[in-house]
Amino acid sequence: MSNLITHLSFTRLKELAHSPLALKQYIEGGKTTTAAMTEGSLLDCLLFTPEDLEKRFLVIEKLSKATKEGKALWAWAEEEASAKEGQPAREIVTTEQLSEAQFLDTCIRQNSTVAFHGLLNPDFFKFQVPVSFKYGGFEHKGIKDADGERRDGQKVIWDLKKMGSRSGEGLVRSQIRNMEYDLQAAIYCHPYDSKNESVRYYVIAVDDDGFVTPFEITRDSREKARIRWNRLLKAAHRCNMENLDMGCEFWAEQDGFFYF
Repeated sequence: MSNLITHLSFTRLKELAHSPLALKQYIEGGKTTTAAMTEGSLLDCLLFTPEDLEKRFLVIEKLSKATKEGKALWAWAEEEASAKEGQPAREIVTTEQLSEAQFLDTCIRQNSTVAFHGLLNPDFFKFQVPVSFKYGGFEHKGIKDADGERRDGQKVIWDLKKMGSRSGEGLVRSQIRNMEYDLQAAIYCHPYDSKNESVRYYVIAVDDDGFVTPFEITRDSREKARIRWNRLLKAAHRCNMENLDMGCEFWAEQDGFFYF
């Protein structure tokens, strides 16, 4: 595995937390794009960069690939959406998926917390902001959904999460812990937390029915996540330095510092 881990991100750290093999497969492109991932990207585009909708997505009517006509239309769509000279490939979505994303877009914009604090106001926030810093011997990269200041001047970073059927404080809190979004918050807030500068981090969770649940990940939660982050950094260094077998699904530090 020597020189394989060139940088880290929230997703890469989560894969490493599963196993070195999971990280290897992710880096090599072993993960396939799912409908949920495409729908999440579509919603992100509507919220943060609506001007890029036509450049990033090809919208078609829902079709059945089981029919001759459906297969022909799908082949046309794939060709139409493929990369052209000077233009990257587009993702294919249906009019139904677009309609559902537009509905969620409206629900988020009309949420009282989002509206009151101006979380989608370009005068207060920048969207899809790159993250890049060095920590623990690795470059860390990512994309913050939104970075700016609330109407009261408080520094805020927030991230949109689509949570299926989960809404309300209890279920959202459980999903945040389950998906380790505290770790993502720790990474995105690191440039401020490391200097003890005030920053608030919010997850804006939306479920399939349009219920929006804003949830703050506090400094205390981020510091607890940093402990796990540091352990994963140790694991990443060991992978690079000792060239561990990437086919090993489970391995552990001899001192019991952490386990996979």
